[in-house]
Amino acid sequence: MIDFVSLLKKLNFTKTEAAVYVNLLKNKSLTGYQIAKNLNISRSSVYAALDNLYKRGVVFLLPGGTQIYKAENPTTLMNKMKSEFIETADLLETKLNELESDDSEERFLNIEGYDNIVSKCKTLLLTAKKEVYINTDFNLQAFSKEFVELGKRGVRVIVFSFSKLDSENIPVETYNHCDSTCFGKETRIMLVVDCKRTLIADRGKHREEFLGTFTENTLLASIISEHIHHDIYLLKLKNKYQKDLIEEDIKINTILENR
Repeated sequence: MIDFVSLLKKLNFTKTEAAVYVNLLKNKSLTGYQIAKNLNISRSSVYAALDNLYKRGVVFLLPGGTQIYKAENPTTLMNKMKSEFIETADLLETKLNELESDDSEERFLNIEGYDNIVSKCKTLLLTAKKEVYINTDFNLQAFSKEFVELGKRGVRVIVFSFSKLDSENIPVETYNHCDSTCFGKETRIMLVVDCKRTLIADRGKHREEFLGTFTENTLLASIISEHIHHDIYLLKLKNKYQKDLIEEDIKINTILENR
């Protein structure tokens, strides 16, 4: 049997208010005295509950000299409560965002675990307004729902990878710097949204667990954006001239080059 009182308590009813409302629904219309008698609780508690419910529009008084109460129709009441909740939540979201410090772009959020990183990527993708840049060897199909949504909005998604990517039925531009055999283990993702927000994550040679960082720092977003663009430029130049343009005589002998 459904415990209506417990359910109504989750909607900000007290135990007495919930019991009074349910009792009124069962009996169409009652006086406070009759409700108190039916529920076997004090009249003062019932009248206090009726007063609160009346002010909230959960019950109303029938015309006449005697105070006879009737419960609001459940569908009407639930629709009203849903509407009020949504309005309150929207207002609260706006006001809380106004309280947020302006230095948000300087904050960095560390994320641990593959599933958490994928979840954050999906959330971040859906904030895109114009363009998304990605460098990854992740399975693109894991984000197919988000990519399709971005395609409907006209958001351009550009993906570069050193691994073979499965982009079938996904509205993205892909650039692969590999041959047809270079499927491999998922190791990293670099994601930039609208040149404003970025997430980078990987698992190292001696660290199987994924670690990542998300930030709205525009400098880091620009650095990652440039990195992805340069990878694509080098790939297109290699295809255009049919050779690798990074030859020994232009290298500068750094730790990065000698890895």
